[in-house]
Amino acid sequence: MDVDVRTLLRMRLAAQGLTRPLGTSVVDVVRGAFALQGQDLRQVEWAIGSRLAGSSVEDVWAAFDSGEVVRAWPMRGTLFALAPADLRLLLSLTGARQVAQTAGRHRQLGLTEADVARAGAVARAELTGGGVLSRPELLAAFTAAGLDVSGQRGPHLYGRLAHEGLLCLGPRHGGAAGGPAQGFVLLDEWAPGESPTDRGSAVAEVVRRYLAGHGPASDRDLAWWTKLTLTEVRAGLAAVRDELTEVRCGDGVHWTLGDPPPAEPCGVLALAGYDELLLGYTDRSHGLAPEHADRVVPGQNGVFSPLVVDDGQVVGTWRRVVTRGRAAVDVTPFVDVPDEVAARYEAAAAAVLVFRGDA
Repeated sequence: MDVDVRTLLRMRLAAQGLTRPLGTSVVDVVRGAFALQGQDLRQVEWAIGSRLAGSSVEDVWAAFDSGEVVRAWPMRGTLFALAPADLRLLLSLTGARQVAQTAGRHRQLGLTEADVARAGAVARAELTGGGVLSRPELLAAFTAAGLDVSGQRGPHLYGRLAHEGLLCLGPRHGGAAGGPAQGFVLLDEWAPGESPTDRGSAVAEVVRRYLAGHGPASDRDLAWWTKLTLTEVRAGLAAVRDELTEVRCGDGVHWTLGDPPPAEPCGVLALAGYDELLLGYTDRSHGLAPEHADRVVPGQNGVFSPLVVDDGQVVGTWRRVVTRGRAAVDVTPFVDVPDEVAARYEAAAAAVLVFRGDA
């Protein structure tokens, strides 16, 4: 079927659970989305909450505390929130590649395989039997075992153990005024399960899950998102071709799992920084005008601001501010808008305050 850009965006809003529910619980939302980019913990809380009507930040933490949802580094060296089984699925395809991609950096840092092995032994000794360690506590344990964790050596050590499927971030443990932090746990102990062993079947399942939570999307979108090769992605698409629907937008060929999602008009939404609606695709120009890209990523430094989205188009940014103990939202449209439009933007962003218990 042929669609215009507006219809494509509306279909993605539905697939991502922003205009239709993915389920009734936090784990339903996370599994429906497959994986939500989450290097900023406060933002990924809202990425989940914005997809689950009536939820609170405590609901999100209950899912982390129960082991239904974890955070780890399954792709692109970036943190994501996802279900443990989906973490294993992705790591079965991406873990070895991530290890290979960091090898040069490890040589620069002077990290050896012996260092990695010692770090793994320390993590197992400290965490076996239900242990939970904050990042500073884990790094202190590495140091006590004679490992140098200065500079980026510490993050690269626990990142490597996460790529190998040993560690993940699970229940609340520590934190400061900004909110709770997550502690490191042993993945297989915290959330027992088995990793897929058939690579072809695993790729096909990733195709299904990504398109269910992101489609319409292209083969290049999925290859960029996972960092799998385009050849492997196309083989996965071919394996499930009879389950897919082709959607054409301009010169682009996109796919959905099953029938395309409904393309109902959407009002204004306040979305998280790093939200999958923007970062889930290699071409972001459909929903973000290029002339406004630097407003979302000031200085192109890789830090994405929270988004104000109107019917699929990014129209501004927002931030939560606390003054004298009172929280509020500050919305910055990209262009001057009438007062009634500005009020709609503010009302959408105020949902964050309800979610966090500020209102």
